[in-house]
Amino acid sequence: MKGCNGMQWGGTDRYWGASNTVSGPRMRGSAVGVRGAVVLVAAALLVGGCSSTVEGHAVRPEGTDGLFDPCSAIPDDVVSSLGVDVGTEDNGVLGVRQAEFEICSWESDWYALGVWSTFHSLDDVRRNPKDTDIRDAPMVAPGAVTFREVTDVQKNLCMVAIPVVQGAVFVRVDAFLGERHQEEVCALATRQAIALLAYLPK
Repeated sequence: MKGCNGMQWGGTDRYWGASNTVSGPRMRGSAVGVRGAVVLVAAALLVGGCSSTVEGHAVRPEGTDGLFDPCSAIPDDVVSSLGVDVGTEDNGVLGVRQAEFEICSWESDWYALGVWSTFHSLDDVRRNPKDTDIRDAPMVAPGAVTFREVTDVQKNLCMVAIPVVQGAVFVRVDAFLGERHQEEVCALATRQAIALLAYLPK
């Protein structure tokens, strides 16, 4: 599938995966820490190519019109019930909205929970060589799958992809580097996806 600059879709790791290579004290996969933030912004802007800002304010990028917006659609009380902090909400990547995705994320004390909305389909996930360990997740929804990224050698992240009319919604759990996993990340992502189903598009 082509992006807004005619590029093939590189998968979700083009925005976030770079953080897993950053060293430093308690560097988080969700982009906390100066060095991690710089890496993530560079990855998002260099590869995304379509996001823009005007006078410090986010501009809706090309390719997102009509997408489900998780930051607007998921109530704060629901977010809190998932065990993450509403006050850490990030719309986009470090506040920069991305082409082809509507992204919202929140942090707990050991991981970030992200909801990614896109026109891309589960077929794109299956075809993407950067995605691995793809497994059916019928307990979430018909056609749903869990998957990881090949760069995630430490198994700090997991995504649940749910097919919807617009394309797909991904529920992502990204454990902070150096933090003890209080739950296996794919099990946690699956549980959070099930809890969010009522608030996602059909």
